[in-house]
Amino acid sequence: LFRSTRRMQGRLRALIQAAPGHVAVFAPSYAMLQEVVEEGTWPVHRTIIESSDWDKAKSDEVLGILERERNAGRKVLLAGTFGARLAEGVDYRGGVLDAVACIGLPIAPPGVVQDGLKAWVSERFGKNKAWRYTMTQPAVNRVLQAMGRPIRGIDDRAVVLLLDQRCEQPTYRTCFPEDLRMLPTSDPQGLRRLAERFYRSVSRPPTP
Repeated sequence: LFRSTRRMQGRLRALIQAAPGHVAVFAPSYAMLQEVVEEGTWPVHRTIIESSDWDKAKSDEVLGILERERNAGRKVLLAGTFGARLAEGVDYRGGVLDAVACIGLPIAPPGVVQDGLKAWVSERFGKNKAWRYTMTQPAVNRVLQAMGRPIRGIDDRAVVLLLDQRCEQPTYRTCFPEDLRMLPTSDPQGLRRLAERFYRSVSRPPTP
């Protein structure tokens, strides 16, 4: 494995260890899911990895599995791709997810259609905005969509892990909401301690 893959796996493992329940991870491609998730070992009861042939019935089935495993006190790692069903088409109600990790940024690959769109936007809005409108903002929007999966109600809380240093660069950072606060972490153990403090601070007393 590449060193960057091992680093991502280390941070994802630390997040899973800190989370009291299920964790979802999203990546730009199924190949990256295989490299980072399928080839890793995780401290969970089961790992569910989305495939490209999933339909709505399959994604709805996953939600039922998450609820049953949570009720049994078992932890699940759920893995999917940006823009696919698990990242956008499932309502993870009732706080069934405790954390989400986003690997990379789903930048559209170069091609005739993408180049034509960029040229059209450049002519209409100027070259300075063409890259943002056609490349960076759409990619960040998909990340934001995945980031919001655990937060479906006013009482939901979750840790969101962004595994891409570009998110801190001005070109991409300006595409995120201005009030979004990012906390850089330098190592897996630091991430784990930070996440554990967060979960302690938002823990709710059991319902009588």
